[in-house]
Amino acid sequence: MQSQWRRPPVKLYVLVGIPGSGKTTYARKYLADKWRVSMDDLRFMLSVEPYAEPLQPVVVELEHTILERLLAGVNSRFNDIVVDATSVTRERRRRYIELARKYGARPVAVFIQTPLEVALARNRQRANVIPESVIYRMHQILEPPSRDEGFEYVITVVDFSV
Repeated sequence: MQSQWRRPPVKLYVLVGIPGSGKTTYARKYLADKWRVSMDDLRFMLSVEPYAEPLQPVVVELEHTILERLLAGVNSRFNDIVVDATSVTRERRRRYIELARKYGARPVAVFIQTPLEVALARNRQRANVIPESVIYRMHQILEPPSRDEGFEYVITVVDFSV
């Protein structure tokens, strides 16, 4: 008799937070065994600039293509995936949720809730500083994730450390 045991669906973890909030640090520490797709890493493949607005459409398309290819293959290889990007708006996160559902993955939001002042201080300590105007803008448009967008659940990480 063949076992009817099936693996649980793959999870697509969508990190949410402004630049400097600690998303990548969190992913490397707590989600290290997952496949990680990083917008910053993709940007650095194309440019030495930490944030180059003209490259953003190309970076977004690369990220989407990589995520789609990984999700298309997860049924044969069980591995959760992490989207390491700011994902500060519902509109941006909708693409990730739709991709997850299309391939039978469970979308999970990880909201790194960090005060603006802490994120700005961290940014100033980086080797590749992001313009503060970008961080302020993202902070202004930040929409905290919620289950009603389509996430299976939302993990909120409150970070007040510097």
